[in-house]
Amino acid sequence: MTNLKLSSSIAAAASLVLIAACGGTGSDASSRVAAPSGASYVLTTASVGDAGNGVVNQGEVEVCKEGTDATFNVGPTGGASTVVAVANHTCKVVVVDLTTNGTANSYTISEVASPSYALQSIMKTTIQFVPGTETDAPVVGPASTTDPVVALVNRFHGVRLVYTNTPVEQHGCTYTKGWYRNNGSNTIIAVDGRTVEQEQAIFAATPGKPGSVTWGADNNNLNLYQQLLAALNNLGGDATAGPAAVDAAIAAALAATGGSGTTITVAAGTDVSGLISVLSAFNEGSLTGWPHCAD
Repeated sequence: MTNLKLSSSIAAAASLVLIAACGGTGSDASSRVAAPSGASYVLTTASVGDAGNGVVNQGEVEVCKEGTDATFNVGPTGGASTVVAVANHTCKVVVVDLTTNGTANSYTISEVASPSYALQSIMKTTIQFVPGTETDAPVVGPASTTDPVVALVNRFHGVRLVYTNTPVEQHGCTYTKGWYRNNGSNTIIAVDGRTVEQEQAIFAATPGKPGSVTWGADNNNLNLYQQLLAALNNLGGDATAGPAAVDAAIAAALAATGGSGTTITVAAGTDVSGLISVLSAFNEGSLTGWPHCAD
């Protein structure tokens, strides 16, 4: 990507016909100033999707990545967004806005969360033409900011964002109880004293179609035991191979549940909903280092 250094004569001519916006907050966000005369500015010549040049340029938002690949939601603030992928150690232009009539336009950029990486920092650099004070648009930053980022962009403003992530160690992937019911029935292993056939019947049971399975009056008892079986199957039957919180929930669920065959019992006073919350989060791939398996 290259930058266009506008001459003072072009900028002066532009001042006769264009209105530039200085982005800001409060009353500044709605202010309008004449395009600068006798000064120059660095204007992007890039298109959305082009590789960035590693510097802040007017008329664009450039996103750079360090640490891992990542994807981002990018779009006008309050409007529809698109997903943009940025590879590690690269920069990409994700917004181009060369409008001149009115205040700078607002765009929101947010990193898509992933169990494969953790966000460490975002550094924001801005360029904004201030007429009558500089011969070139002053650069502000880089300064730390938080996700999501709101960027003000037009022909006289630009933003560069550097996202730094650290990879998260991957231990394995997990399947939901629904997957074991509908797709992975043949992968089930015997756990908690139940046979494979008994587990298959338990996974298949629903409050409306219990089959041979019984669990008492509370339908959450069935959900709890199904989540327990799914977690144990996800861990290959090892009740202590998961994250600490999951191991603790498995231990508590094993202690609180009983019965044999297709009969399920749950001890009075058990925090059924709390255990379901932990185990279902694990089975759904929501915990760091334990993503959801591709179905």
